[in-house]
Amino acid sequence: MKYLQYKPIKELSKFVKLIWILESDSPDDSFGREKILPDGAVEMVFHYADPFYTYFSSGEKMKQPKNFTIAQINNFIEIESDGNIGFISVRFYPWGAYPFMPKNSPKKLVDKVVMLEDVWNESLEMLIRKLKSASHLEKATIIQNYLLKHLVHTNRRKLDEITCLIQLILKTKGLLSVAKICDSANLSYKQLERRFTSTVGVSPKVFSKNTRFLHLCHNLKEYENKPLTGLAYELGYYDQAHFIKEFKAFSGLTPKEYFAEKNICFADF
Repeated sequence: MKYLQYKPIKELSKFVKLIWILESDSPDDSFGREKILPDGAVEMVFHYADPFYTYFSSGEKMKQPKNFTIAQINNFIEIESDGNIGFISVRFYPWGAYPFMPKNSPKKLVDKVVMLEDVWNESLEMLIRKLKSASHLEKATIIQNYLLKHLVHTNRRKLDEITCLIQLILKTKGLLSVAKICDSANLSYKQLERRFTSTVGVSPKVFSKNTRFLHLCHNLKEYENKPLTGLAYELGYYDQAHFIKEFKAFSGLTPKEYFAEKNICFADF
């Protein structure tokens, strides 16, 4: 299996975390069913080989479109290859996708796989054909040029403000209360919620919950041997029962099951 990463060009670096490619080395290569946890990332995926399957926490199964975006997810999903593997994906920062799809409310894209042809109201057939015959570096260049075409001059002050607030939530591991976030931004709760849902897709409370959960995921070695009651309080939960319930909603697993799991993937910001 071939896995490659590319840093975004300067014009996209405020919005895009990275661009990555996954490709078969041989017809025998496959990508086994892997769980994707809520991680705050927004992905745009362009398949130039056979699309994967997506399995939702509800039990629904679907074949991925040739090109799609999946925004904030509140529950885990699972993905699995179905044939030859070849796609390029753009991973945005939590605030980064909004300037590329201003006519589509991010709130409407939450927990959904949405075709990019519907987002941009144009056919991507020619783009996919170009990707098929391009080298890996050319693929990254093609996609970035295409994104630049769709980058609009949105309210940068508003976007910069949300970026700072998201970074504050990430820095404080999702433990900062919404009231304190409002105070730091000098905004009412309704103002803060409107700005989050219009640019990120979810409320600041939901994003903080996801961040708290993601912090635990990134620090398993630090937490895996601690008693659940102490761990729950340390991570800002009211009690152990609340911690386990929320944990299972995000991952489909109890904390004990999760610590033993291997095929789990989540982004790092």
